[in-house]
Amino acid sequence: MDCSTQWSNGVRSGERPRDDLGSAGESGGQSGSGAVKMSRAVVLSDYARGPAVERLELGPVLPGGALVRIDAATVCGTDVHISDGVFEHLARLPLVMGHEGTGTVLELGAGTDRDARGQPLQSGDRIVWAHNWCGRCYFCAVAKQPTLCENTMGYGWGPYQKGAVNGTFSEHLHVAPDSRVLRVPDRVSSPLASAATCALRTVMHALDRLSRIRFSDTVAVLGAGPVGVLCAAAALHSGAHQVILIGAPASRLAATERWDLSARIDIDDTEPDQRIEAVRSLTDGRGADVVFECAGPPDAFTEGMEMVRAGGAFMVIGQAHGQTVPVPTTAMKVRQLTVRTSLSADISHFHDALQFLDRHGDALGLESVVCSNTYTLEQVHDALASMRAGSEMKPVIVP
Repeated sequence: MDCSTQWSNGVRSGERPRDDLGSAGESGGQSGSGAVKMSRAVVLSDYARGPAVERLELGPVLPGGALVRIDAATVCGTDVHISDGVFEHLARLPLVMGHEGTGTVLELGAGTDRDARGQPLQSGDRIVWAHNWCGRCYFCAVAKQPTLCENTMGYGWGPYQKGAVNGTFSEHLHVAPDSRVLRVPDRVSSPLASAATCALRTVMHALDRLSRIRFSDTVAVLGAGPVGVLCAAAALHSGAHQVILIGAPASRLAATERWDLSARIDIDDTEPDQRIEAVRSLTDGRGADVVFECAGPPDAFTEGMEMVRAGGAFMVIGQAHGQTVPVPTTAMKVRQLTVRTSLSADISHFHDALQFLDRHGDALGLESVVCSNTYTLEQVHDALASMRAGSEMKPVIVP
């Protein structure tokens, strides 16, 4: 069932109203009670065994932190890679899976009274949270590049430490003291806000790392997954003259039919040279002013480099394969290309993502485009399998 039929005004059908925060079910306790609680969560402790639902202890809320009830957690391709052991050099077992989520505040730690915008926080507020960049290392404090933080223990990457649930595939989650949080606008549903906590905030960070998109620019986006589709939406509303979306399957391209895109190119029906020529034909033979690589495979990098015009900009977001890709550095220099990369985001980009959804989400029909079927915690294997197969854009886990 599509999640757009299950959610309205940020509240799931059948869900307790936001001011009813008493019993959290069989595994929970009273809001703010301070008593030891339990939470069901998807734990990955062994790659051979795979993810399994366990009951975990919920320890006290730390000063500067918060305890939330997870309202919706969306599945990312990264979750599949973590589960499959692709990122075993980065992930730290045992871990609670999931890094995308939206939650309702049950308890606030001492000193947690406002979000990153300065808005008052209280029990019952729906919030999102950034990874806990420490704010004290060289990259956080001096370079002003918190996404390179040396000390973070990102949500869903582990390790899980007793009493502190730090993954979103769970009934509850501890927001770490170093995290920055934001209240979710009332008009943005929990599943869509959850998707924004990875795909869309990543796009906003990428846009921040480039010069502005001009009204005369042609933008080509490679990849029709969540990042690519949301990148096309953001580029469209950044004022670009043309936006070209390139990817597959055809159903994902068709989901954007109501958008004013200049072209949709299905990679299942075309060869690379045909796609490159199609972009050039739309730009008087020059190529796109800006190309966003949001696809992931090595070939997407090579293809994107051929689509960008001389003097243009190439933003790499999707590459996550671990292979070495040949780069024609002489041609890159002669063509005077600007090649940038981007990873993750800080709380300012979460803010931009939520504002974008509040302003454009309904008009673009983003919830029906991005969010797909809903699953319980016990159905996590099905949700991961759907994401692995590419049959869904964003499976939604509702604990």
